[in-house]
Amino acid sequence: MEEKKVNEPKQIHLPLLIRDLLRNAWVVILAGLIGLMGVFCYGGLLHTPEYTSTVTFAVSPRTNGAYVGLFSSLRTAGEMAEVFNEVFASDVLKRLVKEDMGDPNMEVIVECELEEGTNILKVSAKADDPLKAHQIMEAVLRNYGTVSQYMFGNVVLDTIKGAHIPTEPSNPIGNIWYAVAAVLCMGAAGCGVLFLSLNRATVKTLAGAKYYLGEAPMGVLVREKNAEPGRKRKIKGLLIWKTSVSFRFTEALLQVVHRVRHRMQKEHKKVLLITSVAENEGKSTLASNVAIALAKHGHRVALVDMDLRRPALHKLFSETPLCVDMHQAMEEGFVDDPQRQLFVYALPGGSHNPASLLHDPRMDNFMRQLRENLDFVILDSAPYGAVADTGMLLKYADGCLLSVRQDWVPHKVVRAVAQELDEGGADYMGYVLNYYLDNGSQQKDDKKYKKYE
Repeated sequence: MEEKKVNEPKQIHLPLLIRDLLRNAWVVILAGLIGLMGVFCYGGLLHTPEYTSTVTFAVSPRTNGAYVGLFSSLRTAGEMAEVFNEVFASDVLKRLVKEDMGDPNMEVIVECELEEGTNILKVSAKADDPLKAHQIMEAVLRNYGTVSQYMFGNVVLDTIKGAHIPTEPSNPIGNIWYAVAAVLCMGAAGCGVLFLSLNRATVKTLAGAKYYLGEAPMGVLVREKNAEPGRKRKIKGLLIWKTSVSFRFTEALLQVVHRVRHRMQKEHKKVLLITSVAENEGKSTLASNVAIALAKHGHRVALVDMDLRRPALHKLFSETPLCVDMHQAMEEGFVDDPQRQLFVYALPGGSHNPASLLHDPRMDNFMRQLRENLDFVILDSAPYGAVADTGMLLKYADGCLLSVRQDWVPHKVVRAVAQELDEGGADYMGYVLNYYLDNGSQQKDDKKYKKYE
């Protein structure tokens, strides 16, 4: 495995990003709820509500002690209303209000608003309590006449709408803030998910696999719908002899088998060990399909479950009569059947003492018989990175093949295991990139291939 000094590829794989976002949708939703809760807590703990009591006036002039309701000029009325703002903003009126309410230290907030183009003036009193706001407004109404008579004797106010006790704050936290907080928090969570996904040091793309593992894969097996390793699936046993398996998956698998068979026949090798770094990387399915494909090509093949702690072949072949109990086979030795192309040896209950089983002379004798009587022997071993059993099995193998699941194990760990296998006595033949999440072209390609089926 030679090192190649090339620029490190950017492993941006859109289907993986979408998958991570969907899988972590609960995180994004939770972040949005946290944003809503934050705004709610702010409103309850830090936000000070403000209540406003408002009176609406019409500004009218005073002429010779008589009041008139109409102006000869609306412009004149507007100018008088603008001037009247000064009455309510004056310190004199605020002092009179404080004296009226008997609290010289209280804060008096009075604001005026003139409706443009009219003589309508709205006067508002604000406070942190609705009753207090109403009381301030009442005090303003009782005392503004004194100030206006003193400052502008020719202007009076006609009340259009009187003061009332406000029932809701005039500065509520609007729904827009809840929406903004939720969107920002959800956006931040989504960006966090994407950041972690992009920086996860696993094998995500073909370019990344070639760069980090030092060579191109022997094949790429695209994910089959509803057939994820380690999860409940509708396809029970993703074996290529089943019609539920796609044409594309079958062809990709046959390409792997062709390369493996060509190399093993060229180098006169018979026993192939298939392993993975961790669990749920699809090694048992890969081993089973390699054995089936070799048998379909006319070779006599033995498929042996050497994952002594968590065997899986008895589940994959539960619907067939092919399985033979491994303990029985070791006891009786290899029993040939000239009519059979595929021999499957399974361990339904596993082994309570794997080390003892691997050192049993009967195991050595059984493996020797398989090698002498059959064309190929496929060993489905335990994950190399999980237990030491695989290292002990290398003595039986002529070559080994690694199943690498996309975006599953750190690429440094995969590279280290590949190097150990390469130095472990058996010929390291390469790896298969398994459970590869396609970019959506699988269905299109399957339709194109239909005519060849």
